[in-house]
Amino acid sequence: MDRAWEDLRTARHDLEGGFVRAAISRAYYAAFHAARAALLTEGESPKSHGGVRNRFGYHFIRTGRVPKAVGEILDVSETLRNRADYEALTIFDEHGAADLIADVETFVRAVEAVILPPDTPSTA
Repeated sequence: MDRAWEDLRTARHDLEGGFVRAAISRAYYAAFHAARAALLTEGESPKSHGGVRNRFGYHFIRTGRVPKAVGEILDVSETLRNRADYEALTIFDEHGAADLIADVETFVRAVEAVILPPDTPSTA
């Protein structure tokens, strides 16, 4: 979870510096690392991004431990990260990136609430 929070802080820093594409990419990685941390609690460590998404869905969305709408943030953030990293002609604005960062924070907090004991302080 430390890595997820670090990536989220980096996303905010990138956005403040005007690096919108980098902020979107880091926001996705914050969600990705939170999902990986959750899967480690299930004894799983998928090797691919798709594997992380699929197994996270299996263990946490399907079971209702994380609400579906919150779980979808992982998918949306990956789609936007792919566009930000690989589509040179796509234009992103700061407001959209800020919204994504806020959504990813919701995802990271939801994952943290599920996998950490209730009295554990957040690393946010």
